[in-house]
Amino acid sequence: MNNTINKYPWKLFGQKFIYQAIISSLFLLMGCEKNFLDEYPKDKLSEGTFWKTLNDANLALTGCYELEISDVHNDFTGWNAGIPYLEQWTDIARHKQPTDWSIGINYLSTETRLNERWSFNYKKISRCNYFLENIDKVDMVSGQKAEMKAEVRFLRDYCYYLLYQVYGGVPLVTKTLTFNEANTISRSPKNDVVNFVLSDLDKAILDLPVTRPSNLQGRIEKGAALALKGRILMSEGRWVEAAANYKSIIDLQRYTIDSRFKKLFEADGDNSNEIIWALRYVQDLYGEGATQFMLISQWYGGNTEMNIFQNVIDAYLMTDGNTFQTSPLYDPANPFKNRDPRLYATVMLPGYTVFKGRTYQGHPDSLAKVGTAYAGHTGYQLNKFEDSGYTGDIASYGGDFKIFRYAEVLLSYLESKIEAGDNITQGLLDETINKVRARAEVHMPLITELNSAALRTIVRNERYYEFAFEGIRYYDILRWKIADEVINKKFYGMKLTDAPGSYTGKYVINATGNLFSCEKKWDFKGHNYLWPLPQTELDINKNLVQNPGY
Repeated sequence: MNNTINKYPWKLFGQKFIYQAIISSLFLLMGCEKNFLDEYPKDKLSEGTFWKTLNDANLALTGCYELEISDVHNDFTGWNAGIPYLEQWTDIARHKQPTDWSIGINYLSTETRLNERWSFNYKKISRCNYFLENIDKVDMVSGQKAEMKAEVRFLRDYCYYLLYQVYGGVPLVTKTLTFNEANTISRSPKNDVVNFVLSDLDKAILDLPVTRPSNLQGRIEKGAALALKGRILMSEGRWVEAAANYKSIIDLQRYTIDSRFKKLFEADGDNSNEIIWALRYVQDLYGEGATQFMLISQWYGGNTEMNIFQNVIDAYLMTDGNTFQTSPLYDPANPFKNRDPRLYATVMLPGYTVFKGRTYQGHPDSLAKVGTAYAGHTGYQLNKFEDSGYTGDIASYGGDFKIFRYAEVLLSYLESKIEAGDNITQGLLDETINKVRARAEVHMPLITELNSAALRTIVRNERYYEFAFEGIRYYDILRWKIADEVINKKFYGMKLTDAPGSYTGKYVINATGNLFSCEKKWDFKGHNYLWPLPQTELDINKNLVQNPGY
């Protein structure tokens, strides 16, 4: 049984469809919106007619978990299956449209996609605050009430994690605000936000169960709160604490490495014991259209919105553990043979990948023939989340999108031990990175390197192979302070010709004959490690100060 958010709330608590309308109405009637920080002020409806029974508490809790239909497809909130789009802000992929935000963005304070994160997460924070202010009015078993509070604290803390990671210091709102308070609140220092979230998570961890019975599938467990705490500690360089935190997850003995890899990211993997927390969808009723439609190649009826660079393919090792440049297994005539199996599970490789009985073709001419206005820019498309057994509506897929996996716990534990300066032993490697590499479907050579400097590079690369398109790479290159290094360069796609000097085709290639994709993603500067605050919020609230450089 896995631990996932159920975004189809009447399924989560066994209630009827009408309850979604009830809980949505409850929150909406709590007040009018002036900006995203004052979403739900109190009024007589909530205090006078609600917060009486256990059923009321369950409905309110559902409202904190729930995503509104209008928010399901907002790409950068951190709460939906559009999370892979973040990889288009890294050295991994680009969007299909040459003028799109993914290759030319200047981090504008008016950019809608940037602002989605601010608006959505503050709406959810407001719901959580309102819940925590009122739940004590309900007469119910104290342990059950404490558990509900812990769930809502986690949801609020995840919102703050998503906010401070990209904005730095943000308004720290822990209560329902009046209109005037919402329109005059200032930013709190980032350290204050971080310390609040860590303290709040500690409270939640005490009251969350290690596991859930099957009838409560979808509710937060202790491991999810610990996993979030670990990410925060790592981002702040608090390595000793991070290592101890990740060790506590391991000691729960709740999670395991699944023998599969590809199926983990499809509906078949939803109940895997490797999954710590996921965003949950229900086919046709509350499905998502990113993974099986927007992000898949138009060769299979998708929208070709994830064009993967050649450097990604080059990065994956050969099955002997060596790079393709140094391995005797590499055959230039068959460049995709004998590679780390995670490459096949992650990327559609032209002339090699078979999906739904059809061999993928990546040449731009081939892609143009299926009717897309924008042919593939690189020849490589996403495969990681594509479900070959799915035959339903591709815009309403029901597989869960995984946020925390046990593989991340193990690799993060090892990274934290390295950065903390701890002694690295073979036993530690075998309990962490080698468990990830040894899963039956991957079965890559075990790591024996004990030198911390060399091992640091190995672990960072392993995160690249293991977590590509799961929304982790972007935060990794930010916290490693290498975003400017890896983004500000030229990127290329598949090789079109072995004779670039005599190539007469219509596509632009480089000196080795590879399809030219883009000169660089954008001119990433030091201040771009933080996003600009939304201009709409600055216009409303004169006490908000913009990040430097914008």
